[in-house]
Amino acid sequence: MSDTNTSTIPDTWENRIDQSANVMGLTPSEVESILATKGYEITRDPCGLQMLSDEEVTPFGDLRKLFCEENGIAVPKLRMAIRFLRGPKNSPKTTEIDTEMIALQTRYGFKMRMEDLGIEELLPYYKPNKKNRIYETLIKKFGDKAIIAFKPDTIEVAVNETLDYITDIENGLPEEDSIEVNGELVKLYPIGKIPNQIVEEDPLFEGQPLKRGRSIVNRFNWNGIDFTIRQFARILVNRQDIDPNDRLKIRSIFNTNSSIHGSSLEQEALKGIFPEAYMQYKELKRKGDLPQLVLSLDEASTKRNDPFSINRRF
Repeated sequence: MSDTNTSTIPDTWENRIDQSANVMGLTPSEVESILATKGYEITRDPCGLQMLSDEEVTPFGDLRKLFCEENGIAVPKLRMAIRFLRGPKNSPKTTEIDTEMIALQTRYGFKMRMEDLGIEELLPYYKPNKKNRIYETLIKKFGDKAIIAFKPDTIEVAVNETLDYITDIENGLPEEDSIEVNGELVKLYPIGKIPNQIVEEDPLFEGQPLKRGRSIVNRFNWNGIDFTIRQFARILVNRQDIDPNDRLKIRSIFNTNSSIHGSSLEQEALKGIFPEAYMQYKELKRKGDLPQLVLSLDEASTKRNDPFSINRRF
């Protein structure tokens, strides 16, 4: 008779604790209490499953000390229980550990309520690229108000300057769109926004970003279309060889259902259909001056939508 197939059991904190407790002859609350021992503090919130799954974060030696040396559990029982504590092979052990949440809760306690913490407690642990509970709490407090300053040319939050600015506006001083950090004026950002964030630019519409590969202007899907062809599309627009607003024509030229899907410009008939544009493409390529088709989100929000203003050198 084969062992119990743990892969058919939902991988939840409760199931891991219940099954491992049964093997070791403990109650689930006793297992949770042992895991929550000071210095280890492995709990269901915020990322207990990841901590248990990752053998580098919770090596067997640590668990042996916790259960066997400090709580009298026989080593063979722990060895049997460990597969339940670790979870299935495809468990969240490869998921990134939320180190900021761990650090915050280690400092203020795992039972603290996020909404009870002030901005001065939360901000040192805030990372703009992480949509965790710190982010959610700050969003509830500030919405889309621009209040975060970053150190110049970085995505590191200028904590002290940001706290000073928030204090000022809470005391009734007028809001600003930039403040000074390290002697340099920097722009303020809403929660979750990152300075100088680079995105793909729409090949047909200068200054407009692609959203998941799709144009926000004419909804054309550029996913799967080679970058060299996207560059060629920008050159065609700059030369006024095509009208970017003519959706039917655009789809007939850059139809992703045709052989153009996944092919480079050199492999396509486009260079024969637009020989003058292809000659310009080769010249720009030789000079290393082809359209880059990237832009920052800051630039995307302010740049004028003029498809004929870039790379007009010929």
